[in-house]
Order: sequence, then C-alpha cells, then structure tokens
Amino acid sequence: MRILQSHSDFIEFEPTQKEIPQAEDVEKRKYRYDDVVVLFVSVEEGDNESIAKKAVDDVKDFLGKVKCNRIVIYPFAHLSRDLARPLEALKIVNEMESYAKSLKIETYRAPFGWTKALNIKIKGHPLAETAKIYSKEEKAENNLKFDEKKIVRQTKKIILDRTKLPPNDHRILGQNLKIFTFADQVGAGLPLWLPNGEIIRHQLEEFMRKMEEKYGYKYVSTPAITKGVLYHETGHLPYYQDSMYPPFSIEDEEYYLKPMNCPHHHMIFKQLVKSHRDLPLRLAEAGTTYRKELSGVTYGLIRVLAFCQNDAHIYVTKDQLKDEFIKVLQLFKEVYEVMGIKGYWFRLSLPDFKKHPEKYTGDHKEWKFASEEIRDAMKEFGQKFVEGEGEAAFYGPKIDVQIKNTLGKEETVATSQIDIVVPKRLGLVYTDKDGGEKNVIVIHRAVLGSYERFIAYLLEQTNGNLPVWLSPVHVKILTISEDNIKYAKTVERSLAESGIRVEADYNSLTIEHKIRNAQMQKVPYSIVIGKKEESNKTVAVRSRDGKVKYGTKLKDFAKQIHSEIEECKKFL
Repeated sequence: MRILQSHSDFIEFEPTQKEIPQAEDVEKRKYRYDDVVVLFVSVEEGDNESIAKKAVDDVKDFLGKVKCNRIVIYPFAHLSRDLARPLEALKIVNEMESYAKSLKIETYRAPFGWTKALNIKIKGHPLAETAKIYSKEEKAENNLKFDEKKIVRQTKKIILDRTKLPPNDHRILGQNLKIFTFADQVGAGLPLWLPNGEIIRHQLEEFMRKMEEKYGYKYVSTPAITKGVLYHETGHLPYYQDSMYPPFSIEDEEYYLKPMNCPHHHMIFKQLVKSHRDLPLRLAEAGTTYRKELSGVTYGLIRVLAFCQNDAHIYVTKDQLKDEFIKVLQLFKEVYEVMGIKGYWFRLSLPDFKKHPEKYTGDHKEWKFASEEIRDAMKEFGQKFVEGEGEAAFYGPKIDVQIKNTLGKEETVATSQIDIVVPKRLGLVYTDKDGGEKNVIVIHRAVLGSYERFIAYLLEQTNGNLPVWLSPVHVKILTISEDNIKYAKTVERSLAESGIRVEADYNSLTIEHKIRNAQMQKVPYSIVIGKKEESNKTVAVRSRDGKVKYGTKLKDFAKQIHSEIEECKKFL
C-alpha cells in the first residue's frame, strides 16, 4: 500500500465518469471537506486487513500531531503499478474506513472506480505532506532504500499524462528551452539545471539578495547536514520525521539532511543577539533543503526532493512585530512588481479557538496579540486581503499570497508565518531595556518560496517569454550568408564585452530557419546581419513579437538592451 498524506485547508471533488465496471454507485455532485487530512491511497497486490489497520493507526498518530480529527480516504491508483484487483482494493479501502470510524476519527471517503474533478489546498506547515509505503509485513516504510530497485521502477511514472500537457506546462518549456532535465541515474525529483536554467536561477538569487540587503537582511550560510539533537530540541523530531531522510552516523553521532533552515538560523540568533538593541535581526539564506517524496508523485520543479528556498527569519520584540510585518508586505509588493506578477491577494490565516482550540499550541493571549498585530499591519499597508479563520499554522497566524493559475484554480505563491511557540522551546531570548529576559517572536518568510517552484510558475505564466533581464540569452545573432560572419563576430564581441548575453548562429541554414529557431528558443531579440547591414555598419533588430527595425546602430541597440536589463534595478 502506498499513501500520500496531505493536511489540507480543504478538498473538493466531483465524480464525473465511471472508469471500471466495479465502480461504486454514487451521486454525481460536488463534495467538499474543510480542515482535513487527505489520504491518497493505492492498494497493492497482497495488501491485507493488517496493513489497512497499520496505515490508519499511523494516521491516528499524525492527527494528534496536527490537532485534527477529520480524514478523507481518496482511492488513487497513480501511486503504484502493482495494484490489487478492483474488488480486493475496494475491500481494503472499506476496511480502512470502518477501522478509522471505530477509532472515533471523523471519516469520509471518495468514490472508488471513478474519474473525479479535484481541487485541493494543502496547508503550508512542515508536516503538511508525507508519503509512506506499507509492505506485506505490515511495516511502514517511510523512505525508499537504495536496494529497493523494484519500488524505484514502479514509482517512476509521473501522475500526469505528459501527452496531454498544455504547451505552457513548465516541464515542456523546461525541455524545449534547455532549462532543466532529469536523469534516471540521478533520480526522480532531483532536477539537473542546464546552463540556461542556472542563469535564470542565478539572476533571481542575485536580485533577491540585493533586494533583501536593501531591506536590512544579513545573509548567512548553513550546512546541509545536522545532528539529530537539534531537531529533537526544535520539535521536528519525531513529528516531522516522515518527511525527513533517514539518519546516518558520523563517529557514533546521528546526523540528518536538513529539511528546513529555521533551526540553524535560530542557532545563529543565539550567537548574535543578547540585548533588545540587537533587534530586529533579519537573517536570509538561499538554502537548499531536503524533503522526502515518493518518486511517483514528484512533479517537474513543483515537487522535488531537494530545493533551494528564498528563506528568511526575522527576530523581533512585540513592539516591533507590526512594523516589521509591514516591511515584509512591502517587499512582497516590490518583488512581484518586478516579476510582473499581478492579480494576487493576501489571505490572513487565523486560529479558530471557539471550534478547535486543541489545534493551537501555546498561550492563547499571545495568539490573539499576534493575530491582531498582523491584521492591523494588513489594514495599514492597504493591500487587499481576506481572512480565513481556522487556517493558521499550529504555531502561529500567517499570511498566504494567493493567485489564480491559467486554469482558474487558486494557488498559494508564498507564505509568511508568525512563530510564537519555537522561540520558547529553544530559549530564544534577549534582555529588555529593564534588564528582564524575554522571548523573541519569529517571522518566517519566503517571498519566492523555493526557486524551483517559482521558476516553474514564471515559465508557465510567461509561456517561457521571460523578461529580458532574466532571459538566458538576451540577443541571438543571425547571419544571412558566410560572407557576413566576420562582421557578425565583431558585433558579437562588442555586445558580449558590454555585458550582454549573446549567442550566434553561423551555420548554413536559411535565414528563415534561423529566425524560426530563435523564436522557438524565446530569445528576446535577434540581430539579422546581411550585406546591407555590414556595408552600413548597422544591424536589423527583430523582437520576440516579430517586429523588425532596420538600420539600427549597434551602439543604440546596446543602450536599449542595457536599459531593459537595468529595469529591475530601479527597486534596488
């Protein structure tokens, strides 16, 4: 049995068509469940009642960690290629449902054997997504071991049918534009950045660093591995263990690949902060983190096993919380303006102490204070926002940046969370002006989220037509004949020496073919050089939208390109 477990704000599904003769009879309508743990379940050949009960017992433990008692069992055949026969699979699913209800879990189930329209909003906290494999020996396998070749082969199939992907899907664009690739020898969910992709990522990282330094952030760097004792102190172990890779030993000490950057930043805080005069402290890092996924559910750059976060943690006093949060909102606004992201809004996610007080850790008075400060900050900032009661993380209120994708589905682009729990657990304190010791409040903030996911989003939103400053190649030089190559090379050298990223096509194809290739590569500008351009020491400039300007002086064209490249720097 394979399970993808998702703690979600909501799930909506609607049965649309029976896929197998054994499909259940069910009313064809829309079903919705809020604040729920969704279990995407693939029942495999040989699964039995013991495995079903073991899976539900593990879910019961997880529900206690996230302060939730509602599940939806969602039959989902795409996690395995070793599926049980339909009637046997339905029997196991029914046993899971019956056993969960006997444990007093509020249990619902999606219909078996149907194609279903699905809409789900997964929560943003670290425990939100986990994946498990249950063997016939009733043991939950939380990770794919290196010697399990059969499992690796079975889970290589991506959920979506690639033949039906829209042309602006980032996986198609990534391949066509030579931005990233995958290799079986490296592993599913582990993207390899090609030269074009590395340029895009580097430009984004450089831009964000300069932008954040303008806002007073200090960049740090933390190691990829860490002693397990730190994660026990923060509480990530054992609660987050399902999403962490297994430990390994160094000189009898247990180490882990880091699944997040915040515990390491908290250690840096302890070295830098003694007094209220040291606050606020804004620490930032382009930090790579490692989280476990079944290879069968990895998804391009969206769901990967290792990803680089545009991460930051701001340590503040109570008096500083609102002002610092307003600055975070302003940073979101400036960055998204540069990136051309429009139509987004903020969702303020608050606790629901009336209906589910058990979900939230810590002092309710501190929760109320943090919630009111964030709400006041949102109002003062003047940005459109909606409130979502009951959608806060278990350690503090948060804001989610929401946007609708090209299919009209609402998605979360980024999140900023308030942490009023972990600082107390770790003793993150400072001396106030009266000489007393107080805990800081931490703002967790990732404006771009992960660079992988953000680049996927940009590719799909722009259809690969990135702004000039982000484009891997600014200018493509195209020669009409071999006679023009000598002059074209002087143009190429001049542009490159001025800092413009330039490539040339000097092969023997027709100019029409060369132009078509440049357009398919989404290059912002192409320069066509023939006999006339060489004689007049000019260039013919063709933009990505097909417009052509003849007789352009190279100096004027270079000035135009530099102006477009510098567009993003007006915010720095």
